[in-house]
Amino acid sequence: MDFHISPEVRERFPDFCVGIVVATGVDNRGTAESEVAAAAERLRERLAGSNWEANPSIAVWRRAFEQAGIDPIEYPSAIESLVRRTMSSAPLPAINTAVDLANAVSLTYMLPIGAHDIDHLQGDMVVRHSREGDLFTPRGQSENQPVPSGEIVYADDCEVRTRRWVWRLGERGKVTTASRAIFFPIDGFKGVNEDDVKAAAADLAARLQQRTGARVATFFVDRDQPSVTFPVQPLPEMADIDRLLNRGVVEIIPKEELDRRLRRGDKIRIYIGIDPTSPMLHLGHAVALRKLREFQRLGHKVIFLIGDFTARIGDPTDRSAARVQLTPEEVRQNAQTYIEQANKILDVYSPINPVEVRYNGEWWDTMGARDLIELAALTTVQQMMQREMFQKRLEENRPIGVHEFLYPLLQGYDSVAMDVDAELGGTDQTFNMLVGRTLLKALKGKEKIVVTTPLLEGTDGRKMSKSFGNTIGISDPPYDQYGRVMSLRDDLILRYFELCTDVPDRELQEIARQLREGHVNPMEVKKRLAREIVTLYHGPQAAQEAEQRFQREIQNREVPADVPTVIIPHGGTWSLVDLLVETKLASSRSEARRLIEQGSVQVDGSRVDDPRATVEVGEGTVLRARRRQFARLAVMAS
Repeated sequence: MDFHISPEVRERFPDFCVGIVVATGVDNRGTAESEVAAAAERLRERLAGSNWEANPSIAVWRRAFEQAGIDPIEYPSAIESLVRRTMSSAPLPAINTAVDLANAVSLTYMLPIGAHDIDHLQGDMVVRHSREGDLFTPRGQSENQPVPSGEIVYADDCEVRTRRWVWRLGERGKVTTASRAIFFPIDGFKGVNEDDVKAAAADLAARLQQRTGARVATFFVDRDQPSVTFPVQPLPEMADIDRLLNRGVVEIIPKEELDRRLRRGDKIRIYIGIDPTSPMLHLGHAVALRKLREFQRLGHKVIFLIGDFTARIGDPTDRSAARVQLTPEEVRQNAQTYIEQANKILDVYSPINPVEVRYNGEWWDTMGARDLIELAALTTVQQMMQREMFQKRLEENRPIGVHEFLYPLLQGYDSVAMDVDAELGGTDQTFNMLVGRTLLKALKGKEKIVVTTPLLEGTDGRKMSKSFGNTIGISDPPYDQYGRVMSLRDDLILRYFELCTDVPDRELQEIARQLREGHVNPMEVKKRLAREIVTLYHGPQAAQEAEQRFQREIQNREVPADVPTVIIPHGGTWSLVDLLVETKLASSRSEARRLIEQGSVQVDGSRVDDPRATVEVGEGTVLRARRRQFARLAVMAS
């Protein structure tokens, strides 16, 4: 990969120069706290009693920022911020060895020094002016944000890595203990601190060699020599690892450990557990299953655990009252379809890397009271009471069953029984997964990694739940899937694209920009979303047919060709409420009234919104209750 300063930046700032250190084979575990502290103390002694803000190393950046259109007071250079903190005697945090060494050298020479994980860079790194469409991910965040045009930035082919020249580094290229190859730019100006830039590069290179065992190379770029080729390339599989660690992920505990193991090429055992409390898997379940599929594609051993034992007890997560316990027969019936549904996402029967399907009844059906008591001794009531839903029930004077306290132990022991390296699940399962992490550490001395994924909202923005009627099942027929996606709230379009499709990140960024700026009709974007989702679960032909049918029946308001015929006992005058219940287009009179009041009901194409209305019906009358629910009436022969 190459680094260069763009022609427009060289023209605008002809004295700008950059010293570069490239370190490879870095062992970045540990810290260099003592070196940072020593450099800070020397700087305080050196600047004591002086107006440090007028120091040439600070003043040159203030002038450069003003010339670049950056307010140096609101957005001070990185070196000014670091010196200010040092002179206030505020402690400088220890981060990791490489970053600590860079900070120590930065304080020694009063120069801004950046640090970028090369494996997370894409394409070449350029110092240039930002342009329309540029994005930046702030430190500590996962969502990127647009960058105004005209800023001086460090950017690769993917996104801006440092904003406002040397103001702030981004999240995506952050150096961690897992980093193995690092690029350090040291910025300065010829005629002011060029010699310090070169000396700082040599100093940092020597420290990195000594403290991390790295192989190092140093370079110097300026107007006359504006480009250099680094002696290293990012890991070829790093784009897949980046996606695995960041897209559709809320938290990884501990993230740096998983990052390190993936870069090292380790293959891990990771599982997801789902209790078969319902016969249907929906797109909410699919978020975590799709992440598990990414692990499978990268060659890791994935386990699909069906909680046939724990389903009989009931997970208290997000429940205001105890969950009704299922019978063994109900659990078996629900579990029967899970594997085939999961196979729409996972490659369950792969000849190369098949999914390992397990049931936690395998171990729990053979364990006794002694085993459970021994497990319970590893946790406390105080730990269990940290759960928010238990706290809420206490406040509302609602009962908490002892069996509900035991559920996290039962689920947690699954990790021990299968001797896994990692567990994946929604954020609602974080507590239970962390209990498993505690048990695995206590019983086997093993650190389990926990990966949490977001909870997907239903089509109406509430929690996805069958009781709310806002779910989209992964086995729903193509037309039903398409129609349900089209009923999605507009503010959820991007979230569904990110969590439910394979559309590349760059395309998602462009879709977000077009929606934000009003350059596209949300209906058209939603149509693409519906096509993408139906294609994933039913194929492109089914998606095309579903879209064409939606166009005919919903947008053009044509009556479907395959409207089911429903026989009614008599023609003539009917209460509309009674007719909806009779034809089973409504499950109750109250639901019938609600559908009418919402304007969902039509009789022969005419909407009726008065729940007290009576209608004349006869042979062939077409009744519609919802967008995709029709009935053609036939009168029973006398």
